Amino acid sequence: MEKKKKIQVVIGVIAVLVCGVIYITVNNRQPVKEEVVTEQFADGSDSGRAQPASAKEAGKTPQKGDNVYIHICGEVKKPGVYVFSDAPRLVEVVKHAGGFTKKADTSAVNQAESVTDGSQITIPAKQSKRSVERTRDSTTKGKVNINTASREELMTLNGIGESKASQIISYRETNGAFEKIDDIMNITGIKEGVFSKIKENIIVS
Repeated sequence: MEKKKKIQVVIGVIAVLVCGVIYITVNNRQPVKEEVVTEQFADGSDSGRAQPASAKEAGKTPQKGDNVYIHICGEVKKPGVYVFSDAPRLVEVVKHAGGFTKKADTSAVNQAESVTDGSQITIPAKQSKRSVERTRDSTTKGKVNINTASREELMTLNGIGESKASQIISYRETNGAFEKIDDIMNITGIKEGVFSKIKENIIVS
């Protein structure tokens, strides 16, 4: 009988200890804090779709939603990729990119145009006065000035391809300007046959 009581006491002590351990464990457990990340757009608003930081850290690809990504480069002060909540107009994209630079040719773009997701926009520079003069000098009365013409302009001549056009430019850079139009026959591959086809269409100055 006495042995039975001792066993009951031991069981009671063990039960108290187990209950105590469970109580301490439950009360000391800290609530898991989940950080929520809200996407920010170029206009300063949020996406309204909060995503757990844990999902981001896991490297999960974001689901396609209303986000519109636009890449703008060229003559803007802050070229780069900008994110919008809706399809923006070009004027809005330019605004977020810091505006046009002084070199920008604003007449070459339609600022009222709606820009679609994934678009790349390049704002061109104004053509310099020197470039305008060179273009004007390169073609006089429909004739190509072989001393100033670009590769593309030279390729408009009958029988002059990209290779020969490059040779003409290389020749004049090395030897100086052509003094007369038949000097073009100093170029390898340009002989009487080709010259007879282009002589009425070329000039030197």
